[in-house]
Amino acid sequence: MIMKKLLLILLVSNFMFAQQPDIEIRLVNENIGHPNYINTSQASNSNDAGLNAILQAYNVTSYLNKYAHPYYPYMNRMISVYGTYPPQFIADLLAYSSVIESVHISDWGSFSDAVRLQLIDSNIGAPAGFNGNIVTTNDADLSLIFQNFSVFYYAQTYPSSTVNNTLRYYDVVCNCDKNLLKIALNNYTSVIETTENVTAGFLLSNHQFTKPKTIISPNPFSYNFDIQTEQTISDYSIIDITGKTIVSTSSKSDLDNQSSQLSAGIYILNLNFDSGQIANYKLVKK
Repeated sequence: MIMKKLLLILLVSNFMFAQQPDIEIRLVNENIGHPNYINTSQASNSNDAGLNAILQAYNVTSYLNKYAHPYYPYMNRMISVYGTYPPQFIADLLAYSSVIESVHISDWGSFSDAVRLQLIDSNIGAPAGFNGNIVTTNDADLSLIFQNFSVFYYAQTYPSSTVNNTLRYYDVVCNCDKNLLKIALNNYTSVIETTENVTAGFLLSNHQFTKPKTIISPNPFSYNFDIQTEQTISDYSIIDITGKTIVSTSSKSDLDNQSSQLSAGIYILNLNFDSGQIANYKLVKK
């Protein structure tokens, strides 16, 4: 069942949707308030009657799971309501606290509480523990930023990698506005090299797009693989069976380097083409 869902996940690029609004909902329980999909791509209501009354009152037409949150307990509880709505809509959702845990205005393609950073030096800014529920690091000033923004999750994005460059990437989740956290992190230039949004994923049906003609070989592969296609690829990513993006790059050589370090298993290869098309392919590492 997990793989069936993953094969339909289409990740969206931050830059494509950065200006498009989204009401981001976090459910109390992933099974209550879950979208009722008409098919594999469309949902405008949930499996909860009380929540549906709110959605119908505001003419909600898009109510979708928002996949790939880096903090595992949130992974299946995030919902996207695409569009612009009055403040009372958010108030009504928050008042329905038996089903709705939190509501935030976000960007459609990313999460409101998650940031990905890259350390300049993997030895400076590494996790050191917790102060209460707040993450501490081996760098005092970064720990202070985490304290100020209530950062409760800080983990390597690609922990299985043996490449130093990718080991410097960390996912950060806070009880805060991630845009303000990004500003603080970007200003700490002696320790932080870059920050970026964490890309969300949505279920799309296969009939909504036509895959570019592509041949991946060998597949299964042992070390790396070739990609033959008539279109130019702009970005590559590899997703594991939990829905976590473990490789994200615009370089085929970097893709080869990172994929050679993967453990044996089944993955999804996500390709972004210059034409704007995006396609997913099953990938098996021997």
